[in-house]
Amino acid sequence: MMVKRSSRTYRSAAQAHAKVQAAQQELLAATAAAAAREEPMHRYSHPIPHSSPIPAAVTPPAAPLPPDSPAAMTQILEQLSCQSQLLVDLLGAVNSLTAAVLCQNGKS
Repeated sequence: MMVKRSSRTYRSAAQAHAKVQAAQQELLAATAAAAAREEPMHRYSHPIPHSSPIPAAVTPPAAPLPPDSPAAMTQILEQLSCQSQLLVDLLGAVNSLTAAVLCQNGKS
C-alpha cells in the first residue's frame, strides 16, 4: 500500500516535478516541430572542401620581413583570416553533426 504524503515539502516537490514534466513535453513538441521543418544535415549549405592528395609546398619568403613592416602585417592578417575561416567551417561541421545526433536522439 502506498503512503499518502501531505507535507508541504512533498507538495512543493510534486509541483516542481509537474512543471519540469510539462516543460519537457513542451520542449519535445517544439523540437519535433523544428525537425519536421528542417533537415539537420542540410542546415549548413557550405560544404567542407576536399583537400588535395598532395599538399602544395609552401615556399618561405626569400628574406625575412621586418616585423613592423606593412608587408609583414598584411601577411599576418591574411594568415589569420585563413585560420578564422577554417575555424568557422569547423564550427559549422560540429553544429551540423550535433543537430543530427540530437535529432536521432529525439526520435529514439
